[in-house]
Amino acid sequence: MSAHHSGGTSKCKQCHSERLGNFSGELAIHFTGLAGLNRPMVWVFPKLLACLDCGLTEFIVPETELQVLKHGTPIEGAVVWLGSGEEE
Repeated sequence: MSAHHSGGTSKCKQCHSERLGNFSGELAIHFTGLAGLNRPMVWVFPKLLACLDCGLTEFIVPETELQVLKHGTPIEGAVVWLGSGEEE
C-alpha cells in the first residue's frame, strides 16, 4: 500500500483487501515515555490511505516534521507544540 494511491489496484499489506480509501488527516505525534513530555509534539496533516476492512492506515511524514522526529528538537517551519510554558 502506498500513501499516495495512484488509482491502480493496490492491496492492503495486512489483510490484502482492495477496499482502500483516501482521506485527509490531522495527527499529533509525540515521543513516548516520561522523557517525551519534555520534547516537542509534532503536528502533521498528511494524506491517508486506509484499508476499509482492517483499518491499517499509511501516511508520509513531511520532511520538515520528520527532522523534528529525528532530532527531538523544533526546527524552523515545522508545526510543533512545546507545551504550555507554564511552570506549576
